[in-house]
Amino acid sequence: MKIRALWTLAFCLLSACASQSKIEQTEFQDENHPDFGRGLKALEREDYGTAASIFDRLLVQSPASEMDLVTSFNSGNAYEGLGNCNKASERYREVVRGSAGKFPGIEAQALYRLSLTYECLGQDTKTVTSLLDAKKREKQLPMEVARAEIPARLAAAYSRLGNKAKALEYFNEASEGLKSIAGNGSTPRAQKEALGKTLFYMGHLNPAQKLAEVEPIGYLQALSMQQPYLLQAVEMGHQVWSRKAAEDLNMAYDNMLRFQIADPEKRNQFYTRALQVIGELRKIRLPDAGKAEDEVFAKVDRTERRIQNEIATIAETTRLTPDAEKREGLRRQGRPVDPRTKPPVKRIKK
Repeated sequence: MKIRALWTLAFCLLSACASQSKIEQTEFQDENHPDFGRGLKALEREDYGTAASIFDRLLVQSPASEMDLVTSFNSGNAYEGLGNCNKASERYREVVRGSAGKFPGIEAQALYRLSLTYECLGQDTKTVTSLLDAKKREKQLPMEVARAEIPARLAAAYSRLGNKAKALEYFNEASEGLKSIAGNGSTPRAQKEALGKTLFYMGHLNPAQKLAEVEPIGYLQALSMQQPYLLQAVEMGHQVWSRKAAEDLNMAYDNMLRFQIADPEKRNQFYTRALQVIGELRKIRLPDAGKAEDEVFAKVDRTERRIQNEIATIAETTRLTPDAEKREGLRRQGRPVDPRTKPPVKRIKK
């Protein structure tokens, strides 16, 4: 029963589930696992370095029991929090291999988290595969994850891969999932909490996006799919999730100016697409949604002005050479001719 309590607490802490069931400290302070409880507390306060150190000490060579897999899962979550997506993906793969169908709950959750690490590593084909594997196990996942978060992340992944039809299909599926969640809250307060949290996780930036260490156009393609959820989370006005969503949106627009693209033509293409993404966000803005949204759009305005300046600079620095201007000009250089003067007659030699 102690192990079951440990697993239940870990699952609620790490799965982004809406029902934040609180388990009393005495329930998981088993004498054989005091460090495990400390590791969970470190995760809860987002002290990921301490959590990774604790769970790594508890790891075994070949995880096989449920307790082993939960430990590996928590270690992966700590590394994910540190932005070490490579190490996190290694831990989640250990969970999937160790479970091999014996523990479907944690296996489904590990597949979902694994997809996020692949997303962070820029391996979008693996991202899609892992998300689809998790989707097949949706009965083992919280409703918000299965019906909203997974379709939303699939939409972003397919958008980066250039498959617009699939991206739109999963975007619409995620929107339908949100409607189900909206009608599932027991009280207005609980509903606001659930929606704000789900919207944030549907659109949040992964560690690589936060560092602008991704392919530039792919970054914009994904942001186009992610930003509607983040903006809606801001508009929910929740104390925690609206703040987190606003932070991600502000960072997303700051990062538009951090990409170093040497080729002027590709840089111009990037900035042109960025202006389109900004236009998309403006179209879905609610009027009078509050101070938090106003602050987000103040950031968007500043970013837009700087991008427009960058486009103008590119145009200045990529002017045609004098020879090219002559070739491209409507008027050609030549000797002026008096129209009243007959052209000279050419003599043909016999």
